[in-house]
Amino acid sequence: MPENEAVTRVLDVPPEHVVLSSRDRHWRGLDAAEILHPLDEFAVPALPRHVLVFNLGTPMEATERRSGRAGRLGEGGVMILPAGLPRDWHLDRRGEVRHLHLYLDPWLVRGVAAEAGLDPDRVELPEAFGVRDPRLEHYGLSLLSELRSGDPLGRISAEGLATVLAVHLLRHHSTATRSAMREPSGLPPAAPGRATDYIEENLAEDLSLAAVARAASLSPYHFARLFKASTGSSPHQYVIRRRVERARRLLTTTDWSLAFIAQEVGFASGSHLARHFRRLLGVSPSDYR
Repeated sequence: MPENEAVTRVLDVPPEHVVLSSRDRHWRGLDAAEILHPLDEFAVPALPRHVLVFNLGTPMEATERRSGRAGRLGEGGVMILPAGLPRDWHLDRRGEVRHLHLYLDPWLVRGVAAEAGLDPDRVELPEAFGVRDPRLEHYGLSLLSELRSGDPLGRISAEGLATVLAVHLLRHHSTATRSAMREPSGLPPAAPGRATDYIEENLAEDLSLAAVARAASLSPYHFARLFKASTGSSPHQYVIRRRVERARRLLTTTDWSLAFIAQEVGFASGSHLARHFRRLLGVSPSDYR
């Protein structure tokens, strides 16, 4: 764990304004929180993390009074707020102010920049108000879906999305240029085997992106980008498929209960296994057996 991680797990709003947060999910690289803002005037201290604010409610106008900057946060709009600056907000609301806040650790962004051959000390995320970026919105809503699902397997997905989000920010919303970011070309020859062997040996465990990447002798940032280029699946999708496949074999070779099989292959419960089993194979576990 980076030395500042305990400090960076701090949200920028009072707890009573937080509908849901990832603070206890142990995601590495970012946290997410669904926020309801009841106030029109509030100050935020300087945070050590970059904050992305996605509008989930009605359109609103926001003014940051320290800088004098203002912008409109409409449907699909995003604010990009770099780390390290205190802010003093005034909101002109038209209804409920509901946001998704993503707190992105600078060490993640710096690590992705370094993997791409950029100088992390020369790459910055400029402040932006009301950006319209459909892909950025898609990544944010995907993380919101993981947050709301409460899926204990969501950690590897959230960490992969954090890396993809950092790559996108560096390409499109930073002082780096798109041409400076190398495209992923796949994992080194031996890495996929090491990664998949590790996954097979630890399917019943709480797999994290960092642990699987370490087995492939790669950083999480590099690994997440290249795994899909090599296998056609994200690490999270691959793990789910392998767990379902192992459960399928156990259903036909043992008389174990569905709940016990779920535990043996790494699902949180029998119903959790059944949902993914039906989604991938088109039949319920009981009907398959």
